[in-house]
Amino acid sequence: MLSKRVVACLDVKNGELSKGVQFVATEMLGDPVAKAKAYYEDGLDELVFYDITASSDQRNIMLDVVQSVAQEIFIPFSVGGGIRTLEDAAGLLMAGAEKISLNSAAVLRPELIKECAQAIGAQNTVLSMDVRAVAPNTACPSGYEVVINGGRKAMGDGCHRLGAPRLRVGCGRGCCELD
Repeated sequence: MLSKRVVACLDVKNGELSKGVQFVATEMLGDPVAKAKAYYEDGLDELVFYDITASSDQRNIMLDVVQSVAQEIFIPFSVGGGIRTLEDAAGLLMAGAEKISLNSAAVLRPELIKECAQAIGAQNTVLSMDVRAVAPNTACPSGYEVVINGGRKAMGDGCHRLGAPRLRVGCGRGCCELD
């Protein structure tokens, strides 16, 4: 039997822990390093860290914040935001992340998923997609449209176009799942 794991996702904006609902009404909550350490000390199994404005601001993720978090926790640590190249991904691993989470750049250039998986390992490469509910249509038969840049830009289609060999993505309705 599989054991249950507790995984927390921390959204960071401008170096501060943030909380938003459907990509808007962002509220600043304080220091992400202190929160990551507190979660770790409370027994968290894994941490996911997203720099939610790195892609929309066209900047790289804040490596100093990633390094600071990595020095405080000793659990699997995934990081995403502003990863546009293999060099960006490798830099995050060097800063202390165990896994990188691709999103906007992978939607714009799906081959980035394979490039990262081959160079840094498939076990270290994660695809994360932001979607929003829309009326089902030909481009989005599931009723979920892919958005990038922290929900700021709609792509006009569903997740079905991001498939790669042995990658399973989907909305749970069966219409956009790929092997």
